[in-house]
Amino acid sequence: MKIGDLVKIKFVTEGQIRRNMMSHEPIDQTGLVIEVAENACKVMFPFKHNEVRSFLKSSLEVVSSKNEDR
Repeated sequence: MKIGDLVKIKFVTEGQIRRNMMSHEPIDQTGLVIEVAENACKVMFPFKHNEVRSFLKSSLEVVSSKNEDR
C-alpha cells in the first residue's frame, strides 16, 4: 500500500457492515491513501466532503495502485 493508491474498506461479517453503516463509515466508497506509516495509513474520502480517516492496512483492500498505470 503506497501513497496515491485507491482503496476501500473490507469487511469480514455482515454484523460489522451493519455497525459501520450506523456509525457512518464510508463503506462502499473508494478513498485515496494520503499518508502511510508502518501498519496504518490515512485515507481521504472525496465523496464524504474530503473526510480523512485512519485505518490499519489490514482493514483496507487496494482497488487500484498508482504503479499499475506505469
